[in-house]
Amino acid sequence: MSLQSTKAFCGLFIAFRCTLTLLLGRKHRLFSGFFYGVLILIVGLFSLLLSPLSVAAEKKEMPRVLYVSDPWPPYILGDIGRPATGGVAVNFARELLKRLGFQMDTMLYPWEECLRMIHEHTADIVFPLIQTPERSGYMTFSQTVFISHDRVWYLRQRGEPVQWQLMSDLYPYRLATIRGYSHGVDMDKAIEENKFKEVFYGADHLENIAKLMNNEVDLMISDEQVMQDIIRRHPKWRDKFSFARKAISKSQYKIAFSKGSKLSSRIDDINLEIKRMRSDGSLRKIFSNY
Repeated sequence: MSLQSTKAFCGLFIAFRCTLTLLLGRKHRLFSGFFYGVLILIVGLFSLLLSPLSVAAEKKEMPRVLYVSDPWPPYILGDIGRPATGGVAVNFARELLKRLGFQMDTMLYPWEECLRMIHEHTADIVFPLIQTPERSGYMTFSQTVFISHDRVWYLRQRGEPVQWQLMSDLYPYRLATIRGYSHGVDMDKAIEENKFKEVFYGADHLENIAKLMNNEVDLMISDEQVMQDIIRRHPKWRDKFSFARKAISKSQYKIAFSKGSKLSSRIDDINLEIKRMRSDGSLRKIFSNY
């Protein structure tokens, strides 16, 4: 029972008790057992009726927001077309928004669909994400949550390790990436200007890995943590892949909100809570699993 319901019952109890005393005088004691039994029964029944309503009211009061992404272990776990089953990014975002009074729903879609939903205001959040000028046109970005590296991956059996210093050193190669992913300003510009021998856009990292293993591409770009997680889940690939020592980019991953979302206007509160989670160890605890 809620506090208001409890007060109401107490008031009714006192009023009924006083009325009974005035009407029956000393004889009221004869009716006490019956009176208390009936009152307890009424209270119990009323509590059962009110409890679901109270729970529903509490849930209704907490605003719901939608987090979208494609599967990207270890950050986002699950399958396309279903809610996320976990992942360090999902867990962090859920805890952050819970502290701000929001209930977070999740759904996994192909990456380009996620960006479209954010652009059209049919979803609220996508994370982790790299901020770009184009994305800033329709997204509000938080402060940096964590940093990782995009790297060039290749098959070890091909012979000499891939080495590069200038972006132009990579132009002769066939490259695999995922459409809509950002790999930093220089790489994004080179892809946009068709500088590479060929660029293949896979639906996900596993498709790009298959292309690499079948010699349909020479290199693939992947976040270091993502690729390491894939290799951990496929032990037979442990000695098959390596990456160039020089990173493509040092990626600063942020939380992005649709500018049509109510969360966009709370960006100062969101940044403050991220700082709190960093200082109280919550962020480190969540991300220590990858």
